[in-house]
Amino acid sequence: MGAAERAQAAPAQHHPLVARVLDPATPEPLRLNAAHGALPLPVADLVYMQVRLVADPAPAVAAAARASLARLAPEGLAPILRDPRCAPEILDHFARTGPLASDLLATVVAHPAIPEATLVALAESGDAETLNLIITNEVRVIASPVLLARLRANPRLLPDNRRRLTELEHDFIGKDPIRLGGAGAAGGPAPAAPVEVPLPDAGVDAPPPPEAGAEAEGAMPPIDPAAEQLAEEELLRSDAFQRIMRLNVAERNLLAMKGGAEERTILIRDTARVVSMAVLKNPRLTENEVTKYAGMRSLHEDILRAIGKNGEWTKKYAVALSLVRNPKTPSGLSVQFLARLGTRDLRNISGDKNVPELVRRNARNLFLARTQPAKKAFQKAH
Repeated sequence: MGAAERAQAAPAQHHPLVARVLDPATPEPLRLNAAHGALPLPVADLVYMQVRLVADPAPAVAAAARASLARLAPEGLAPILRDPRCAPEILDHFARTGPLASDLLATVVAHPAIPEATLVALAESGDAETLNLIITNEVRVIASPVLLARLRANPRLLPDNRRRLTELEHDFIGKDPIRLGGAGAAGGPAPAAPVEVPLPDAGVDAPPPPEAGAEAEGAMPPIDPAAEQLAEEELLRSDAFQRIMRLNVAERNLLAMKGGAEERTILIRDTARVVSMAVLKNPRLTENEVTKYAGMRSLHEDILRAIGKNGEWTKKYAVALSLVRNPKTPSGLSVQFLARLGTRDLRNISGDKNVPELVRRNARNLFLARTQPAKKAFQKAH
């Protein structure tokens, strides 16, 4: 995060008494009163002062500040942490001293103003849930090789998240930065061509795909990881995201089930699984949205599994194809949809290095089963 973004995230204005209390020349009794929370100030200003006073050279002031912060109730702390202007010092203090409830920890880790050093410290000492929350903030992981290394070194990192880090490193880290602009803009990265393994051509005598016209319907490019990442960054800067960040889990859960398309796009990525799953229960959810979600690498596999188990959604060829193409979809689920795919899509999937080996191998076997008998029959007849 750049200096300009940090300045925007920090509190715009403090009460004049804050600067006076934090002045090194201020008498200790006044600092002690501030540490005890005895000054008539807004809660956010008091918390900011107390966080700063934890490092006060006077032991009595530092101890009083720590005690006051430890007594702060979650319902009083939540609005401060959810405020987009929350000071980095406050985020750092509560992230390191915890324990925070899972929804507040998710808020802190995803906050645009959280310092990199804080995320690195959490990556070194955090449990599996904390590490999962950090990895969900993919923009920060991609931007920090140190953070990536600390996450990898933590033995509590779950295998699924370890694979996710490998995907991020493969797709983004060390690559040219993403630039705004249309396709073919100067300096922009060229889209990667799909990797294909040598396979026999599906000739005119190859059997048709299982669903008539389905392959033509599924003839769409996979979701570009760079484009998906750019969309994630745009969401983080949106007014809707900042507004939703101030809500608690119960409020976000309700919004997920009743909100509009913009809210659904944000909340499907929510780190609280109950919220992201609630998006799928929204009666206004469209087939196009489900198709887009099925191809998104940033979603948790529980979301993809829920989409894959919904028979109404997977009747749509594009949904089934997007799930199979998505490396985050559980392999056992992807394999179930292979028989429904057209021959051309099977060929492409069998050579796609981003798809798990089990899925590639089954796609290749099915492709060969469809095309080789037809080729032999064609050669016999001629």
